[in-house]
Amino acid sequence: MASETTDVVVVAPTQSAPRSGSYLEWSAIFGGAALSAAITTLLTTFGSAIGLSLVSFEPSRSTGLTALAIAGALWALWVTVTASAAGGYLAGRMRRPVADATLHERHVRDGAHGLVVWAVGALLIAALAASSAAGLARAAGTGAAAATSAASAVLSQQADPLATATDTLTRSTGTEPVTQAERDEASRILVRSLASGQLDQADRSHIASRMAARMNLAQPEAEKRIDEAFARLNQAKETAKQAAERARRIGVLTAFLTAAALLVGAAASWMAAQLGGKHRDEELDLTRLWGPR
Repeated sequence: MASETTDVVVVAPTQSAPRSGSYLEWSAIFGGAALSAAITTLLTTFGSAIGLSLVSFEPSRSTGLTALAIAGALWALWVTVTASAAGGYLAGRMRRPVADATLHERHVRDGAHGLVVWAVGALLIAALAASSAAGLARAAGTGAAAATSAASAVLSQQADPLATATDTLTRSTGTEPVTQAERDEASRILVRSLASGQLDQADRSHIASRMAARMNLAQPEAEKRIDEAFARLNQAKETAKQAAERARRIGVLTAFLTAAALLVGAAASWMAAQLGGKHRDEELDLTRLWGPR
């Protein structure tokens, strides 16, 4: 009796073919970038409300500039890290891994997705900020132009040190008022002297003689008034220079802090995306972290 032979066919386990093209999944990236932009907008608006509550037109009731700068820098850092980490985690959790990739390669690709989320989110926030600033500027400019025109004129007259010095010099107590031409000449002399840093003696004597004749003053008294006015102008000039230097330093510090916050945000997005990928592979249920066990 002939024996029957049975052929056994062994089927090897199939492996998914390597993915062709880019490994970037833009749906997960755009989702993470949208989440990051939304969190940034929300927290920035909330922080602006807090900042405005700490500032007052009365210096005694307003928080110091140094404290506001430190609080603003810390808030900006926290907002950047929080938004970048949330967007990176979402992208890493939503990304579909490739079966033929090693564990290390999965972590690298997850982190790369988080880094791209950070870049897209930063560009999106910059575009939104530019468009919002332009719209707010147009609306605010139209509404505030009529309300501030009169106040601006009054404040400009009160805050103009050159006009104040000229008024002091040409304040007449004699019978003949000072003409507009004489006021203009005194202003030109003061501006020229302020630019050179010293008051020319010939110009000083010329203005003093005019003042003495027009204002019924003694020559020494007129020269003293000129020196006082020029000293006040010099003080105003130095104050303006100090304010400009302080603004320059604040601008430099703000730029460096912004760059540092963005770099920290990039690192946070990278690490959060890797954490999201790890939770995806482990199929971790986040509700169990705070729900009943």
